[in-house]
Amino acid sequence: MNTPAATLLVTLPDVSQHMYWYMGRSSGFIAYWLLFASVALGLAVSSRVFDGVLGRPWVFEVHKFLSLFVLAMMTFHGLIMLPDPYAKFTLRELLVPFQTEYKNTSMAIGIITLYSSALISLSFYAKGMISQQMWRTIHYLTFALFVAALAHGVWMGTDTEKGPVQFSYLASALTVLFLTFFRILAARSAKAKAVPAAARAKAAA
Repeated sequence: MNTPAATLLVTLPDVSQHMYWYMGRSSGFIAYWLLFASVALGLAVSSRVFDGVLGRPWVFEVHKFLSLFVLAMMTFHGLIMLPDPYAKFTLRELLVPFQTEYKNTSMAIGIITLYSSALISLSFYAKGMISQQMWRTIHYLTFALFVAALAHGVWMGTDTEKGPVQFSYLASALTVLFLTFFRILAARSAKAKAVPAAARAKAAA
């Protein structure tokens, strides 16, 4: 029976043949953009951008949720490649760095990124058990995590040469860079204001 639906099914490529690869690639994009959102939100919170607009506890909870969501999507992104009949990765190759012959370094960066994400996510629940300095140090890893995720996506992605993909990577990287500089300037400004205030308090005493 020659119907439009039948014609469409015949002319469409056999998506099922590469289903796991498509799912892996799309989940990788989702994980990357969730990570970008988490990093951007963290920088905005530490720069006090939302003060007076949104409650800091609420923003912090959103930041924590995004971190956990990133970890979940990264895990799915890796494990969904296990049943892929074309990639043929073993569980060891997906969980242990430098074990695969296919883009060994890029794969290793992705695996290390996954474990770094797990460390950062777990630190939210260990905040009361570790020092504030250690907690901050762990979360400074987020910058390296973002750069590593970007490198993994660029080097591993089969569609990196496409314009929209390049634009998305460039836009997200520049946004994080801008927010980082803004965070540094905000910290310096707060420190500069604190010095005269401390001097006035000392003089008044």
